[in-house]
Amino acid sequence: MIQNKEKNFVSCVVYLHNESDTVEAFLEKICQVMQDNFEKYEVICVNDGCADDTIEKVRAFSAGNRLSPVVSLVNLSYYQGVECAMNAGCDLAVGDFLFEFDSCRLDFEPSLIMEIYRRALQGYDVVAAAPRYGVAFTSR
Repeated sequence: MIQNKEKNFVSCVVYLHNESDTVEAFLEKICQVMQDNFEKYEVICVNDGCADDTIEKVRAFSAGNRLSPVVSLVNLSYYQGVECAMNAGCDLAVGDFLFEFDSCRLDFEPSLIMEIYRRALQGYDVVAAAPRYGVAFTSR
């Protein structure tokens, strides 16, 4: 069966700071969504001073997975925090659309990624998804 995939090139920037427990499953799901829906995509993982084996797991995933010929790793020289690390990854992204993941905790259905993409196609410059519950009212 031939599936029509999106022609737009998309970039995913993933923040990494001691994500050893979740990084492999997260990358698997994200790359699967990208593979299923886009002809071309890239995943940029930003290492913000990981002190565990997160980076080894990213390298192993990239080397041994059919879904990941497009995973890049950016190593920051020291811990910079989420905002600076994500900015570094975004500066290197070349996609027509950019997905930012500031955690490897996939607490949403992967199909939400495509809902966000479709909303952006309606003319919005910035589209964000946030949890409805478990977040302080002032952060919503």
